[in-house]
Formats: sequence, C-alpha cells, structure tokens
Amino acid sequence: MRLSLFTGVLLLLPPLAGATEFSAELYLDARYAIASGEPSWLDQGLGKGRYGGGRNGGSNSDFDLAEVAFIGHWQPTWDLKGFLHLKHDPEQNSSPDVVEAYFSYQAVPRSAFSYRLKAGLFFPEISRENTAVAWTSPYTISSSAINTWVGEEIRTTGLELKVTHRSDYGELSLTGSAFAFNDPAGTLLAFRGWSIGDVKVGARGDLPLAQLPAIGPQSSFVPQVFEVKPVREVDEKLGYYAAIDWRDRRALQVGALYYDNRADPEDLEASQYGWGTRFVNFYVELDLGDDITAISQYMRGTTNMGGRVANGNSRQIDVDYAAGFVLASKKMGPYRASVRFDWFEVDDNSNVAIDNNNEEGEAYTLAISMKVRKQDLIMMEFLYIDSERAARRSIGYGAQQDNKLFQLSYRFRL
Repeated sequence: MRLSLFTGVLLLLPPLAGATEFSAELYLDARYAIASGEPSWLDQGLGKGRYGGGRNGGSNSDFDLAEVAFIGHWQPTWDLKGFLHLKHDPEQNSSPDVVEAYFSYQAVPRSAFSYRLKAGLFFPEISRENTAVAWTSPYTISSSAINTWVGEEIRTTGLELKVTHRSDYGELSLTGSAFAFNDPAGTLLAFRGWSIGDVKVGARGDLPLAQLPAIGPQSSFVPQVFEVKPVREVDEKLGYYAAIDWRDRRALQVGALYYDNRADPEDLEASQYGWGTRFVNFYVELDLGDDITAISQYMRGTTNMGGRVANGNSRQIDVDYAAGFVLASKKMGPYRASVRFDWFEVDDNSNVAIDNNNEEGEAYTLAISMKVRKQDLIMMEFLYIDSERAARRSIGYGAQQDNKLFQLSYRFRL
C-alpha cells in the first residue's frame, strides 16, 4: 500500500484562505559572501560551507537572495493551529517548495498535564539554535554541523504526540512520533560528510552529491544517482522517534531524542535507496543571566545501505557519525554577539579501499548582529572550517582542506 499521509496533509492546506484567523508574512535574506577553499558541496565538490572557493583554489564572492520564504499561520479555534512554510532559494530545483506544513492541536489544560498533537510535515524538535522565523538561527547565519544536517535531511511526515507535566519544580515532557517519507536520510553523511550552512530541503527538493568514482549511475560499486531526495518513501515502513525534555523554573533545559527511520538498506525506489539511519541527540541550554545564553548539543549515530559484505557484520556502505558544538551568545540591546565551536567525524566501517568515507574536522564561528527595525536584522559572520576527508583525493583535491567564509546578511520581514 502506498503511503499517502504527506499528500493528504497538502490537500488540507487550501482552506487556509478562508480561515477565521489567518496571518502571513514574507521573510527575505539578502546575502553577500566571500569564500575560499575548495568548491562547495552544492557545486558537487566536498567543501563544507554553503559557499566555497573556485576550482583553481582561489576565492569566490556571491551576492544573492539567499532565501525568500512565505510563512502562514491559521487558528480557527483556540486549540487548533495550522502552519505553512514555503521557500525559494538559489540552490533548490523546485520552487516554491514546502519546508513545513502541519496542524497542531492542544486542548486547554485541565490539570498539571497538557497534550499536543501535530500532524503533517515538520522538523523534529532537535535544534536548539533554529528558533527564529523560517527555521533560522537568531545567533548565527550558519547553523552547527548537527542542525545543518537536520535542515538538509531530517524531516517528519507523520504524527507527533507531546505530553507535558508542570509542577513547582519545572516541566517534564515526553514526545513520540511515527513518520514516513525520510528513508534516504543519511546519504549526505556517508557520501559528503558533515557541512556547516543554512540550506533547508523542501518536500520536493533534492541535494547534489560529488561525482565520486565509487558512486554514480555507472558505478559497479554503488549505482547511486548524483543527488539525494531526503523526503522520499522507499520501503513502506514507518520510522519513529522518542524524546524526553526537562525545563526547570530558573535557567536550565536538558533533553534527549532517539531517532530511527527503520529504512530497509536493500530497498531502491525511483533511484533512491533506503538508508538505515539511527541517532541519539542530547542537549543542554543555560540562561546564565545578564542576557547570556549557552547551548551545547551532541549527536551520535549510524547509517548504512546495500547488501551485507563478506564478513556479514556490515553493509556495502556502513558508517558511524558524531558531532557536537558549544555556543555562547550575549545580547546587548539591539546587538548580539555569538561564538561557536563545532567538531565532527565520520567512521567508515566497510570497503574503505574502494570508497573511503572517513572524515574528521572542526569549525569556529563568530557572528555579530544588529536589529535595525522591530523585525529586521543585519548579521555578519566569519566561519573557519578545518577538515580531512580522504575521498577528496578521488576528485583532485587534497584530503585536508581549510574553508574560510565571510557572510553579511540582511534579514527582513514584510
């Protein structure tokens, strides 16, 4: 039976126009960037940033409208809400595309417990950074490696139930979800590795892969097309995630989430493989007073695809991955200054002689922003990424690369 939840959710969206309470806005991000190092992964290289250097090793500069987004809110009753996020950016192949489209229902609490049900297409509550409009970060232009990957490949198309208990000590929440249409998630981490940027894939979107000799339609090892469509159902099986969160009455928030898309690594549908992807994500967020916020996240997981290799303990592509970051941010009236340190790694467990996906790296981010109107923001960011990935040699680059990226962004809302 073909899963059709996503289609059903989209069919429910037209009534928004006749909603009893509806608000909408446009979000635009005008961007100037100067980048050095190898070409970006978006240009089918293995560079780590959204923007990269030239093929000859020189720097590149870009000025573009990095994102145009439409945000719609519908609230026909106190306890029922609808949300729609459409976007266009220069890299996407289908425009406009749906980033999120869901309904949420939260009844009036009649005790210490409250319940919220979401249905549709949405981000799991993994990111502690991307809390501003259009799933952007109020701290930096480029998200951490963890949350960059969430924006690129992780999306829930299904149901989520969240139960919260409030007491004099704080709030304890338990969340569970069943979802479909996320079977190719993990492809980027295996064939490209981690990145640090702000690309968000849409429901119809695809993302490019470098033309590595070990993969590609003509490869005898992995006949993978040079693109991944993360929001895709391959094996007709539901995935799930479960989370626990704690918020005290003062300054501390902590939580953990376990995700398993339960994809069949041997299934192929419309040139997209199922990738068996699982991970755990932990976070700590602290309000240190004096408008200082500290956030840390850690993720560790595994993803695999293809048949089992001779020893039977791993598959044709089988990698472990991990990443973490620490961010500190200080708000000073209309200004904000943020710093972040990232580290990331990928460990390849199979066929390294043919397709070496090992990787390690670290990154440093400094961002300064200023509010110019109530909802408009100017942000400047400097990002330095140092990484080593052996697969770069197969496309003519050294395994170790430094990427430097300066970005100036003007975010405005209409």
